[in-house]
Amino acid sequence: MNFRGSGGGSGRGQGSGGGGGRKGGFGKGAGGNCICPSCGTKVPHKRGVPCNSLKCPQCGTVMTRE
Repeated sequence: MNFRGSGGGSGRGQGSGGGGGRKGGFGKGAGGNCICPSCGTKVPHKRGVPCNSLKCPQCGTVMTRE
């Protein structure tokens, strides 16, 4: 029996499967804080602005994502 192309069947789909998720695997989402590894100061993370491009307002150290 050849069901290929018979249409309307209830077989498996032809998609590539897999779940959702972000392509690339990096990035931690929109929320959260940037934190200073030296003094612990926290500032809210802004979307589109990497934490490591910010300097701590207290001590001037480059911040990191919490």
